[in-house]
Amino acid sequence: MSKHVTYLRTLEGNIERLPNAITTQLGNSLHPYHYEETLVGWPESKVYWANARGPAVGLAPLDATFEIR
Repeated sequence: MSKHVTYLRTLEGNIERLPNAITTQLGNSLHPYHYEETLVGWPESKVYWANARGPAVGLAPLDATFEIR
């Protein structure tokens, strides 16, 4: 079981992190989030987008040491 934080990407390519939108994935599949992008300047190092370009929802794996307070 792994936890992911939700990201949003706008048509213009702006990225927003939704820290209160944490998901738990059972198993290893991130379907339909196939498109990996490296993140710079964010708490997570990569995000998996549902769409290769344009507006999209993405999931980024949380660090195993991450703790919600």
